[in-house]
Amino acid sequence: MDISRALGLPTLPRQVVSFTGSGGKTTAVFKLAHELAGRGPVIVTSTSHLGVWQIPLADRHIIAIHPDELQFPTDGVTLVTGEIEGDRTQPINDLILDWLCADSGKHDIPLLIEADGSRRKPLKAPAAHEPPIPEFTDLVVHVTGLSSLGKPLIDEYVHRAEIFSQLSGLPLGSPITPQAIVEVLTHPQGGLKNIPPQARRIALLNQADTPELQSVGWSMARELLGHFDSVVVGSLQNSTLQTFERMEGLQ
Repeated sequence: MDISRALGLPTLPRQVVSFTGSGGKTTAVFKLAHELAGRGPVIVTSTSHLGVWQIPLADRHIIAIHPDELQFPTDGVTLVTGEIEGDRTQPINDLILDWLCADSGKHDIPLLIEADGSRRKPLKAPAAHEPPIPEFTDLVVHVTGLSSLGKPLIDEYVHRAEIFSQLSGLPLGSPITPQAIVEVLTHPQGGLKNIPPQARRIALLNQADTPELQSVGWSMARELLGHFDSVVVGSLQNSTLQTFERMEGLQ
């Protein structure tokens, strides 16, 4: 299943979609962007730092400090960031963010926002200042990497492992369990943190690359549906995604 279909976007009008979490967030953003670009232009931006390696994933890149520097594209995926410093881009400023929201809405262009950083690890827990989700977001997709299951709860596998331990109750160094992930995802200071009240919320359990991990993800979905509007389980890499809804079960 395409990610746009898994998230329910083909049946909805233009959306502002913010992505949080870890374990495939960038893959999800640009996979969705290129799917939606088949129908018209798409804007991708970030309220957090991006690695410079992400820039070639877009069709074009614009460094924007002031709205006067921006022009809407007529096709493809356009990445808008702040200035490049070293090996990463700076987040866009509030002036650019507000302009992108207003004008993408005026032109009916999807706006996809990477609203979290994870240092390319399968799991993370948010620090006090995270995640920077814009208040005008229509949909928040929180990504989790199931490749973390069974790995020790240490910084190698979890960004901000100490905070993850505090939220989940799992001691540092212990094997990561499905229940620990569920505890963090459903915690108001974890996966639910800073989600605007009007936004739909979707948990994307990625990296379920084996039948065993898919089965674990399905079990986790049943617990998560009390807190998320839907749960998507599967592998972005293999395009094997299944969607669970609160009332309708497996689609």
